[in-house]
Amino acid sequence: MSDNTKLNFKIDRKQTEEETAALDIVKTLQNAGYETYWAGGAVRDLILGLDVHDIDIATAAKPEEIKKIFPEAYGRGKAFGVMAIKKKFTPTYEGDFEIATFRSDIGVADHRRPKAVEFTSSLHDAQRRDITINGLFYDPIKSEIIDHVNGLADIKRKVIRFIGEAQLRVNEDYLRMLRVIRFAIRLGFNIESRTFFAIKQNVEKISQISVERIREEISKMLLLKNRRQAIEKLDESGLLSIILPELKNLKNVAQPKEFHAEGDVWTHTLLALQNIGETNSEELVWTVLLHDIAKPQTIGFRSEKNKTAITFFDHDVQSAQMAEEILERLKFSHHFIDKVSWAIRQHMRIVNAFRGMSERKQKKLFSDPNIGLLLNLTQADLSASLRPNHEPDIKMYQDALVLCEKFEKETSEEEKHQVKKFDLVNGDDIMKILKISAGPEIGEIKTELEKAYLDGKINTREDALKLLGKYQ
Repeated sequence: MSDNTKLNFKIDRKQTEEETAALDIVKTLQNAGYETYWAGGAVRDLILGLDVHDIDIATAAKPEEIKKIFPEAYGRGKAFGVMAIKKKFTPTYEGDFEIATFRSDIGVADHRRPKAVEFTSSLHDAQRRDITINGLFYDPIKSEIIDHVNGLADIKRKVIRFIGEAQLRVNEDYLRMLRVIRFAIRLGFNIESRTFFAIKQNVEKISQISVERIREEISKMLLLKNRRQAIEKLDESGLLSIILPELKNLKNVAQPKEFHAEGDVWTHTLLALQNIGETNSEELVWTVLLHDIAKPQTIGFRSEKNKTAITFFDHDVQSAQMAEEILERLKFSHHFIDKVSWAIRQHMRIVNAFRGMSERKQKKLFSDPNIGLLLNLTQADLSASLRPNHEPDIKMYQDALVLCEKFEKETSEEEKHQVKKFDLVNGDDIMKILKISAGPEIGEIKTELEKAYLDGKINTREDALKLLGKYQ
């Protein structure tokens, strides 16, 4: 491992406001006599020609010395030598910069933070970081890369490698196992063999990490364009079995070949994920990932004699229920869970929308606030459902778009409201007319009245009251 590798590297484009602000901080600290650089991921992305954001700064100055130079600085992990200051990127926007003192970590407190730190040199600071490509420094004043950990060579070779002893890096923070996979997929790099071996040997320990941190890493992977490879690499490592064991159960679950020439449910799900393309919708990627999650439990056959006629009756409803359980386990918000589970529960109703569904039921489906999520799921699902000629049939998705646009143009706001929320009669009406007390029966009767409305059997409040009288 080198302790003195430097490379001239000049930014050959106009600097962003963030880069200019970060350069000014470095210049101020260097002028005060302190070795100071940009650090970590921003340097990696700079070398790779990617957009640079969230520039961290590493310096020989201690927190109290940073405070003297920047009186506005405040502690953000002061015990670990991390301070922060606000700087304007533009006249109307300002952001935080973290300034961290070069340090070595001592011991492991909770597989996330060290027990203590010791302020030290840039060399030792680089050696305590996670992977080599994140252990680089950049001097924006001299236009120079400082590489103590052979990160430049690994960038050139397109390799993700733990710095130093792989097992020690894992023990310091078990989340690094997920981060390694995410970086490899994001950058299109290979994972070095000893690094991947250390991950495979320690997969059980990921359960000691908070669910929120795990969820954040998985979501970041799913938002990558190469999300399919991320799931496959999680599976290869063994981490998938710990974090999302339900997905593993999709393997070798056969599907009817006339609709799914692509293969089993696992293959279909991965292909659907791949076909989403570029997206920043966390709801969509999780919806597609889990839309068929209950197929292993619902597989059946049309007859005992014909084992090739595969069915998955009720898999949409049961998949929605399983998705709710999985997302609750991962501590997603109730709002997020409701959106995802609704789209999964409805994803077979797009088929029914063209098979005898009444116009009012169609309107109710297509006027839902989450219809966009459902349509995007439909597109991904159909594009991954290959016919015997290995081509998808996405006509139903295209027809659904046309129908959605038709209802949007032709339906009045009053009718949209009526369709979204049945209110021809309310609970008080039902109790008064039927002379019954509040209870579950009220909801059941209202559901029957709503069904009658959606089927076109009643149209007005008078019709609803007349039908209600029949329950007496």
